[in-house]
Amino acid sequence: MERALEGALEVVRSTPRDSITATEWLETTARISELTAASRDASSGVRQALVGGARGALLLYLRTHAGQTVPTSALEGVSAIRAWERRIRELREIGWDIVSTGSGYRLNTDQLDEDTAQGDQIIDSIKGATAKERIIEYLVHLSPWAASPRQLERVAGTHAWRQAIGELVEDGWLIRTHDDDPELAPGFYRLAKLED
Repeated sequence: MERALEGALEVVRSTPRDSITATEWLETTARISELTAASRDASSGVRQALVGGARGALLLYLRTHAGQTVPTSALEGVSAIRAWERRIRELREIGWDIVSTGSGYRLNTDQLDEDTAQGDQIIDSIKGATAKERIIEYLVHLSPWAASPRQLERVAGTHAWRQAIGELVEDGWLIRTHDDDPELAPGFYRLAKLED
């Protein structure tokens, strides 16, 4: 990412300020676009490792900025994909109250109502590449509501879903159980904080 951004800056710096032709400017902007696309691709890899898919990253970001208009450029950066607006539509279809404000998007409520959160639509919509990615996206959708073992196994698509939860905890996600929070039913899991 750093190399691509430094390359783009170098292209800008080496572009003549006086008497630039239209063709030279088009070549300059094309090169800058190639380099910023390379930066976005590198960012996508980091996002994938830390949060999982673009939709989960967008939801996490919007939830931490609930009630605020988030610029479209920030959402494109968070998702690290060009088709990020499709992911916003998918979040709306699931039940998230996201509105376009002209200059960006705003998530009006910071959580789903419990009936929507516990419904099958969210589980059916999650398509992450790994059990770990699917589980963290699901928990981001659900928080502050808890997920049952049956729901987590269904989302993960494997009987080894507890291992994926353990990996998420090792990665720093604050996932709580009955041992951490006696109000949770035994065997249930809840994402405690969205900020980490």
